[in-house]
Amino acid sequence: MEKATFRVEGMTCVNCARAMEITLKRLKGIKKVEVSFPLGKVYVEFEEEFLGPEEIIKVIEESGYRVVEIEKKRTHERKILFLSFMVSIAIMVLMFFHHSYSLYIQASLSILIQIVGGLKFYKGAYIGLKSRIGNLDLLVALGTTSALFYSLLALFQVLPGDPFFETNAFLLSFVRLGKYIEEKTKGRALALLKELFALQTAKVRVLTSKGEREVPVSEVFPGDIILLKPGDLVPLDGEVEEGALEVEESMVTGESSPIFKKKGDSLISGSLVLNGFAKMRVKTLLEGSYISMILNMIEEAIKHKPRLQRLADRVSHYLVQIIVLLSILVFFFWYFIKGSDLSLSFHFALAVLVVSCPCAFGLAVPLAISVGLVRAYKKGLLIKDPSTFEKVKDLDILILDKTGTLTKGKPKVTEFISFEDSALRIAYSLALISQHPYSKAIVEYAKALDIDPFTVGECREVVGVGIFCGEYFLGRDPSGKGLILKRGDKVLAEIRVEDELREEAEEIIAFLQKRGIKVVLSTGDTKERAEELAKRLGLECFYAEVKPEDKLRLVEEFQRQGFKVGMVGDGLNDAPALTKADLSFVMAEGVELSKRVGDVVLLSGLKGIKVFMEISTTVRKRIWENLFWAFIYNLIGIPIAGGLFYSQGIILKPEIAGLMMALSSISVVLNSLRK
Repeated sequence: MEKATFRVEGMTCVNCARAMEITLKRLKGIKKVEVSFPLGKVYVEFEEEFLGPEEIIKVIEESGYRVVEIEKKRTHERKILFLSFMVSIAIMVLMFFHHSYSLYIQASLSILIQIVGGLKFYKGAYIGLKSRIGNLDLLVALGTTSALFYSLLALFQVLPGDPFFETNAFLLSFVRLGKYIEEKTKGRALALLKELFALQTAKVRVLTSKGEREVPVSEVFPGDIILLKPGDLVPLDGEVEEGALEVEESMVTGESSPIFKKKGDSLISGSLVLNGFAKMRVKTLLEGSYISMILNMIEEAIKHKPRLQRLADRVSHYLVQIIVLLSILVFFFWYFIKGSDLSLSFHFALAVLVVSCPCAFGLAVPLAISVGLVRAYKKGLLIKDPSTFEKVKDLDILILDKTGTLTKGKPKVTEFISFEDSALRIAYSLALISQHPYSKAIVEYAKALDIDPFTVGECREVVGVGIFCGEYFLGRDPSGKGLILKRGDKVLAEIRVEDELREEAEEIIAFLQKRGIKVVLSTGDTKERAEELAKRLGLECFYAEVKPEDKLRLVEEFQRQGFKVGMVGDGLNDAPALTKADLSFVMAEGVELSKRVGDVVLLSGLKGIKVFMEISTTVRKRIWENLFWAFIYNLIGIPIAGGLFYSQGIILKPEIAGLMMALSSISVVLNSLRK
């Protein structure tokens, strides 16, 4: 969490301050806003992963005010870090240049850095203790304060031994340096999210009756016309009204190849305009846009904690308590049992307190998952719950729907056999009420022939069967040859519809089978067509003429047999099975309900399954690597810090232990970021 205070000019009344406060609170990543009209200041707490001071300043100035000064907490961090190291080095230098006031100057400098550099740790420790949670701040606060007080008591000869004022100073410096590098690295890992959230504060050029006008994207409504030029990010969902563009949709689908868009073509929010110029008619509000849906899902995914992370959090909490107890035991062991001097016993106890800090352990799981989520998104995957990274390794069976999943979901009418002159017009009229891919194929076929529909009255659609409008029926041919149009018992037309298989289908199935996952085809098609497709794809198991309730029963039956079952689908009829499956994938073209119940939305198509499994393997590998190194670090560091090799003349100084602790956290961050 970052904090910043902006001095703002131009506020003329209390209502100005109130309006600015409301505007800033709407921004994603803003946690707290306080606007003072008398002082002319705006205090903001925000998450740097989602936006920075630049975006906040932009919003303030677009509201008609001027930011004349910014006081940021994050700029103080560098200054405090620099001061900590300079003071630590000064103390070290004074240790070698003795004079009568040398120790007193060291003490003064040590107290200064304990107050300035240690304040954030005292605050964090206090908040943790209030919540009854042990944390890194508590260990650092205990360790550095103990070192300082011992040195002061030794200085005034209350305790035996020599003071070591450099210990708390260097310890604070190394810990702060480690946290600073860690935060910077994490920020870069999540920079993509910040870029996406910036869309929500952007301004767009809207075409009005009075000419071109620039307005915030939040004030654009469906039906408005906005102008797009090279370099623009499409801010909302819509379609090309006039002109033509080449866009890249990699930010939303993972597909980096340029896509040509002409009049009537859809534009997805988050797409980048490469070249061309166009007017776009807006279809959705900001809240309902594709990019907002994606961002909301990513936010929710980052909030969710998988089982392994919850376990790591609990272990980290208890580790702090164990570490404090262990350091006390080490002190008593050396002082009373070994009969060592107080100074040496204290050094060992302090080194154990610092070196055992579970900071790296606490970072191991959440950072690996966050990086995995961002990488998955960049590859065209939308993961709703990070626990899916764990679920996929146990997958035994993956059930694949056919239409819109294995196929492109855009079938075409290859043959229309009419037994009555008005058959095509009737079929067109019935098909208009449905969103089924076969209905859309009939609509496109009729439009191409300039056929006009007519009103057919009250209609109902039965999923998996067809459309009923009075005495008319359009749906599956019982013979399995395609679709049929009937009036009562009389057949008016037979319709042959074919759907094109996705190019990557065979590759993905081969990949899954190689991983030992049994792939099952489940389709509403006839047995003959299903068998033909299964043979082409090399599938031994398939189910034909399947209805929605049958897909659900199929999932349940496999689960009763003890299998972990995955489901891939796109349509309304897949939703019950997707909900029941242990792991579910939804095609991006699928209906909204399916996207809501699915665990992973495949923005990049069927190939996203392979990408997801590869990323999941990497994430799990990074988590276990991080945990391993965090444990090994403690396993090796604690005995050395506790004086195991003291007889060989090896002593781990507390400040060096602090440096090791910082390096362990940095190593976990870097390991999480590597591919």
